[in-house]
Amino acid sequence: QGEGGFRLLCPQFAKALRAICDQHGILLICDEIQSGFGRTGKRFGFSHLGIEPDLILLGKSIASGLPLAALVGRKELMDALPKGALGGTYSGNAVACAAALAVMDIMQDEALSEWGNAQEAAIVNAYQRWKASERFPMLGAMTGIGAMRGIVFEDTDNATGGEHLANLLAAGRDAGVLLMPSGRKRNVLRLLPPLTTEPDVMAEGLGLIEQALETLKA
Repeated sequence: QGEGGFRLLCPQFAKALRAICDQHGILLICDEIQSGFGRTGKRFGFSHLGIEPDLILLGKSIASGLPLAALVGRKELMDALPKGALGGTYSGNAVACAAALAVMDIMQDEALSEWGNAQEAAIVNAYQRWKASERFPMLGAMTGIGAMRGIVFEDTDNATGGEHLANLLAAGRDAGVLLMPSGRKRNVLRLLPPLTTEPDVMAEGLGLIEQALETLKA
């Protein structure tokens, strides 16, 4: 997911994997800790793949940042566990559980997908504008889906993509926005704003990124 640079799994591969698991009695587990709860424009990332997993890993957004994680699965799997068999560091946190219940209520009552779609539009539009301007030759492809996005930084005559991104992170920090690298070569800018980010704050952040881009030398 984020650390890999938001490289998408193709639906055909996911469906083939589901078929292999069904054929051999293997459980298919989807990690939705980062991609769940609307980050991709749908409630869960696997919804884009046309599959249904046996188990789902959840965390982070489930309690709006408070320490909580969850394992969700088919009834026959979850009922097979004896009481007390499933535990962890975050077990029994009453405040985090209360926060998660509040988050669930909000996610059922409000148009969750619209939040992610609006953020996706803001990020993609900014990226397309930067690319079209031809002022930033180090900008490569955009990766990801929904509001989970990455921007690949390519090598130029003066620096590698990783060096360009490192310089951007420093310039962004000086401008007032904290950014994160990702990808095997650490050359993918990782954009993953909280769904609660207000439109004016999103616009301000993207503006600061553009300001930082202006400092880079091709």
